[in-house]
Amino acid sequence: MQNSDPSSRFESNDEDPSANAPHEIPSNPYDPPAFKPSPVGASQSEGLEFSGPPSGTVDQSVEHHSSGQDRSPLPPPVNGNPIALQVHDFRTQAPGLYRIIAFLWNAIGMPAVSLLVFFGASFVAIVIAAMVVHGEFHPRMLGNAEVMAKVTQSRVGFLILVLAPQLALVSTAIVLPLLSPDGFRRRLSLVRGHWPLWAWTAAAMTTPLIGWISSIVVGTLMGESENMKMMTDVFRGHGESGFLIPLALMIGATPALCEELVFRGYIQTRLNTVVGPFFGIAIASVLFAVFHWDLVHVIAVLPLGFYLGVIAWRSGSLFPAMLAHFVNNSISVFAVVMAPEQEGDLPSVKLVAFFGTALLLALASSIVTAIALWRLPMPVSQAIETHDETQDIVVSS
Repeated sequence: MQNSDPSSRFESNDEDPSANAPHEIPSNPYDPPAFKPSPVGASQSEGLEFSGPPSGTVDQSVEHHSSGQDRSPLPPPVNGNPIALQVHDFRTQAPGLYRIIAFLWNAIGMPAVSLLVFFGASFVAIVIAAMVVHGEFHPRMLGNAEVMAKVTQSRVGFLILVLAPQLALVSTAIVLPLLSPDGFRRRLSLVRGHWPLWAWTAAAMTTPLIGWISSIVVGTLMGESENMKMMTDVFRGHGESGFLIPLALMIGATPALCEELVFRGYIQTRLNTVVGPFFGIAIASVLFAVFHWDLVHVIAVLPLGFYLGVIAWRSGSLFPAMLAHFVNNSISVFAVVMAPEQEGDLPSVKLVAFFGTALLLALASSIVTAIALWRLPMPVSQAIETHDETQDIVVSS
């Protein structure tokens, strides 16, 4: 292509035989288009060629420069927000300093703020739940195990204790992307991505297998903590009282939405572009595990965090991780409620049938997920955005 007219850089690939190649990444306005270098000898103005959605593989010869001098100017934010404009100008003019600040904020600042908000909301939730259940609250109630047990045994009280801290946790991760020059959905990876729905489903159904293996290993080496035993008793009490399905949906959906938006959506999305996916996934996964606080629980969910981080990165979307988190938590609630109360008791027929079916689905899905991770194309290292007004192709940080 030898035309230097910018508008001519956007060419249709209708006649390109690779457009019908297998493992093609679906096209949608929120996914980054592929780009490829011009032939050797092309002028500088012809340095990038728009080639439509990538098919199959990513050209490894494409080099993503980290220096602001080697990168085309970033497009201004479409929402025109003054704060987003300032962030856009800052990261365009001082990309190195921007990356340092972005790393420190997402690896330290954001987790610290979220932790403070979470604990503050947890205390407020305890106060409100105690007032709802007992009609009053006094600080001495916090040290009374019997009083607090009645709060957790109450459906309304338990609902408050679960929802309030989770909603507070995600509040910062929802507000700040509204000011991002990347746009709300792109900043949180709430986009279609390039995995087909069958890969989403397989990745989600594989998740319980990861959780079970981790729980068995950690339980064998460390045993069950007191906090985990208390939560097991609470789940079993609500489940046996006819609240099993609403309980499973609540425990499945709430963390799947709130925790994924914070750790994989907000933190990991930015860290992946700042320090690369390896360290981005590792840092986000460790933070995700630490937020579970109980040491046994922290170690048990760490492999799950890594797995969710990998599928969020490889799929290019947060939705598969949300779905996988939901499936894992929901099935865990069913398994806990149906499990024998005493160690010597035999499992019920329902538990054997449920566990056997879930295990077979997880094993089959793990094979499909492995194929998806192997065969579906790798995401590009940095997003490429198009600016509708100028039709310039730029590399986003």
